[in-house]
Amino acid sequence: MNKKRILSAGLCLIAAIVWGSAFSAQEIASYNADKIDAFFFGGLRWLLGSVVLIPLWFIFEREHELPREIKQKKHKCTLIFGVITGAVLFIASALQQFGIEATQQSGKAGFITGLYLVFVPIASFVIFKQRISPLVWGAVVFSFTGLYFLCMNGGSFSLQWGDVLIFVCAIFFTAHIIVIDRFIGRVSTLRYCTVQFFTVGVLNIIAGIFFGHITWEGFVAVIGPILYCGFMSTGVAYTCQIIGQKFTPPAIASLLFATEGLFSVVFESIIEKTVPSSTMLIGCALMLVGIVLSQLPADILKRKRVAESPSEK
Repeated sequence: MNKKRILSAGLCLIAAIVWGSAFSAQEIASYNADKIDAFFFGGLRWLLGSVVLIPLWFIFEREHELPREIKQKKHKCTLIFGVITGAVLFIASALQQFGIEATQQSGKAGFITGLYLVFVPIASFVIFKQRISPLVWGAVVFSFTGLYFLCMNGGSFSLQWGDVLIFVCAIFFTAHIIVIDRFIGRVSTLRYCTVQFFTVGVLNIIAGIFFGHITWEGFVAVIGPILYCGFMSTGVAYTCQIIGQKFTPPAIASLLFATEGLFSVVFESIIEKTVPSSTMLIGCALMLVGIVLSQLPADILKRKRVAESPSEK
């Protein structure tokens, strides 16, 4: 592996680390839910994230050489599809934040959210008849067994309301990925992400006006998490993802991004000064195995059999 690939893989890992740590920032914000609710926190976070991405347009998406008609069509698709995708992401992210507020366990939230990586290939198979690896079915078994251990409390299974919200959020993140896959070839990538993040922010603010609450004290209390989630989780991590994926094989990039849940547990333990229980560690390990299995290419077993078969003379 050359230096460029090593550096690119490192950038993908940095993105996963930042995304994993963002769960702890969300948990810190949830401590002030009585002063600023999930809608207003999400609105401020995503609006900041959309602004952070704008300078990246001029670095990674120089479209001045495109014909005017093509550019106009692309920008129109970017706007329309960005709003649609943003609406789906709004539901997913709001459910996630409300779930974290209910459980105040960012590590568990990170792993449950990571189930979307297992759900995506299954949804693609059911909806679009796309080929998937047989290992995905094993991934389902590992993931749900891990989820069972994650929800153990005092030796018995206990599914909290927050866990349900985060599980449903994983389903909407699955829909989000599928929608992106349908639209991504017809849009300007960074502008598309900016529009969807802006849409998420606006929808959160609107929902907050009708159903939420915010105080100046609450805003001041969560300014740190807002800046971290908006700047680091969006601007820095997304930039690392864009550059890293250019020179990293898709299978390896997916596996590196899959460590997001693992880092959510690590940062929760460091920031909250807590030690995960043995059942939680077992659950995390099983879910990590499931997520990794779901990201392996469909032909990996076939390639292994070919590699192990005797060569023809």
